[in-house]
Amino acid sequence: MEYSVYKLKLIEILGIVAASILSTLVISFLFYNSLWGMLASPLAFILLKREYIKIRLQKRISTLTAEFIDALRGISNALSAGYSMENACIESQKELEMLHGDQSYMFLEMAEINRRQRMSIPLEKSLEDFANRTQIEDIMSFCQIFSFAKRNGGSMVDIIESTTDKISSKYETEKEIEVAIASKKMEQKIMSGFPIFIIAYLRLTSPDYMGSLYGNALGIGFMTVCLLVYGVAMLIGERIMDIKV
Repeated sequence: MEYSVYKLKLIEILGIVAASILSTLVISFLFYNSLWGMLASPLAFILLKREYIKIRLQKRISTLTAEFIDALRGISNALSAGYSMENACIESQKELEMLHGDQSYMFLEMAEINRRQRMSIPLEKSLEDFANRTQIEDIMSFCQIFSFAKRNGGSMVDIIESTTDKISSKYETEKEIEVAIASKKMEQKIMSGFPIFIIAYLRLTSPDYMGSLYGNALGIGFMTVCLLVYGVAMLIGERIMDIKV
C-alpha cells in the first residue's frame, strides 16, 4: 500500500463535487449577485479535493504511527521474553490483531513482513520496503537503525525500546498539541465564517445597501479584492494552526 497516495471513492468524489458547486454558488450570489461565478466550480473542486486528500493522508499517517508504536511494543515484549526477532514479529502480529483488528494498516504490514520471512527474504529488506512506502520520518529512522544494528550487532531489545520511547513521546506530544489548540481551531473556523455571514445578512436585510457593489466594474473589482483578502486570511489562519513537532 502506498501511504502517500489516497484514492478517492465515488461517494467522496460526489461529496466534493457537491461542496464545490455549493461554495461557488454562495460566493457568486454574495460577492457578485450573478451565477457567472459558478464557472469557477472546477477550480473549487480541485482546491477542495486537494485539501480533503491532505486531511485524509494526515489521518492515515497518525493512525499508522500509533499502530507502529504498538507493533514495536509487541516486538520488544516478545524479545524480552526470549523470542528471536523473527518470532517476535509473529507475536507482534497477534497482538496487533487483538488491538486494532485484522484490517488495520500495521496488522496487514506485519502479516506481509512475516509472509516474506517465510520466503527467506531478510527482515531488514522488508522493513526497508515498508519504510519507503510510508515515507514517515520516524519509521524510516527506525528501519535505518535496525538495519545498522543487524549488520554490526547490538542489543535489539535496547534499540527497540529506546526507539519506541522516542517515537511514542513525539506522537504523544503531537496529540497534546492537537488537544491544546482544538478550541482555537474551532474559533478560527467560526471567525472565518463571519465575513460570509455578515455579507449574507446585509444582502437579506438591506439589499439596497449592497446594491451599488453589483453590476458595475468598480463594484466587481472591489468585491474581488475582498474575496482575495478573505482567502489569504483563511490560508494564513490554517498555516498558523498547522504546528509541526
